[in-house]
Amino acid sequence: MKQPEENMETISIEDEAGNQKEYTVDAVIEMDKKEYVLYSSENELKMKRILHENDDEFLLDVSEEEMAKLMDAYDEAIAEDTKEVH
Repeated sequence: MKQPEENMETISIEDEAGNQKEYTVDAVIEMDKKEYVLYSSENELKMKRILHENDDEFLLDVSEEEMAKLMDAYDEAIAEDTKEVH
């Protein structure tokens, strides 16, 4: 599994009503040959699977099972990073 990439990139996502909202990219995680993005805005944390098709990227919903596995993997990676820093 690839470690989360720490960066302060932002993404803009359009909701169903056509409104654009800016989110901070918290991590990009590769797991089971798929790539996922964790992103947040204020107190809201979201997660999507990244689908690469030709030169485009699409964000797809993830199942509750995928979300649980990803959160466990993310927590482990953060714990490892914390150990390395101390």
